[in-house]
Amino acid sequence: MANLRGVLDRFAAPVDFGPIRPWTQLIRGGVVLAVFLGCAIAYLSGETGVAVPAVAAAVDLAHVLLRGMRRAGITESLLVDAACLLVATSVLNHADQILVAATAFLLSAALVFGGARSALIVMSGFGALMVLRFFVLPVPDPVYESHGGVLVWMAVTVLLFGVVVALLASGASVAAARSKEHAAHIAERRAAEMKTEFVSMVTHELRTPLTNIAGFAMTMRDAGRDLSPEEADEFLRIIVGEAEHLANLVEDVLAIPRLEAGRLLVEATDFPLQPAAFRITDLIFPAGGDRSASVALSGRVRVHADPNRVEQILRNLLENARKYGGDEIGVDATPNGDEWVIVVADNGPGVPAEHRDRIFGAFEQGSGGDDRTSSGFGLGLAVARHLVEAMGGRIWYEPGFPVGARFCFTLPAAADKPGNAEAAA
Repeated sequence: MANLRGVLDRFAAPVDFGPIRPWTQLIRGGVVLAVFLGCAIAYLSGETGVAVPAVAAAVDLAHVLLRGMRRAGITESLLVDAACLLVATSVLNHADQILVAATAFLLSAALVFGGARSALIVMSGFGALMVLRFFVLPVPDPVYESHGGVLVWMAVTVLLFGVVVALLASGASVAAARSKEHAAHIAERRAAEMKTEFVSMVTHELRTPLTNIAGFAMTMRDAGRDLSPEEADEFLRIIVGEAEHLANLVEDVLAIPRLEAGRLLVEATDFPLQPAAFRITDLIFPAGGDRSASVALSGRVRVHADPNRVEQILRNLLENARKYGGDEIGVDATPNGDEWVIVVADNGPGVPAEHRDRIFGAFEQGSGGDDRTSSGFGLGLAVARHLVEAMGGRIWYEPGFPVGARFCFTLPAAADKPGNAEAAA
């Protein structure tokens, strides 16, 4: 018994019966009304025995109405249909054609909409009813001699139409399943490619700061006495900088899954944005470097957000500008109702049009594979997007004029001053 149950569970219904339930109710109701109409025509023509198919049709109609309220399953509905068909055909000549068509209809509908278990139940019930119909219960004399042929072929046509509908539904379901399977294979292949690329990037990006830290630390250990104070300070500055760079890389890797799982803590408070912008800008573009950045924020720019996460957003956007932007980089903010619009702009080549729709995705960079020349995991903009959205803001890209890139994001204005951001400005 357990083996049979396992076999039946393997052949589940390929088509979900729920969405098409209203349509089957409508079709069954129409068939029942057609039977009532046929009975009325036969009665007016002087035929006898119209009460038997009329009662069968009434039972089926009652089930249709109750089914709408109780949401009966396909197995129950087909069993009721089978019983009503056997009762109705008991007063028809040449009913064998109807029974053959009914067998095909019940089997196909049960397999397509209910699965192997439903088909076994329905066909077993239909067989039991056939035994009762022909061998146990008394069979009335056939009637409808004049209209019987027409009614028989009408019934056969309706039942075969149901078989066709079941087969078409099954074919559509198979096509949809194949399409989903193809999409799943593509997604799986893309995920494997991203995993391979990510492992390659991790191997390179994490090895570089670790190698620098280990190299300068061993140099200080082995030849520390021979170094001048200035050289020792420079080595320590490099070690600390590489350690911070390594920590930032790890933070970017961990930020997205934590945000998506709702485990990254965001503690919003009111604070001025200017000090954080100057601190991050000086860190990424130190004095004396080949490029510098300007901060055009007044002390009145106050936002309601998590200071640590805002610094992480600014760091990622400024790192992106350092890698891909030009030699003029700036940070400014403008009021917009109850929020501030913060912009990190540069005069570089900007983002090509074909990449603009995906630059805020994880592991996305302007170049990849062997053409990839910049450092990082391609997570900076994705992390910035998640963090901005977690604090109730928006982030987007817009091209600069006449050249350059502008990465804009919004943060809620602080509520510790009367009015909104425009009043504060």
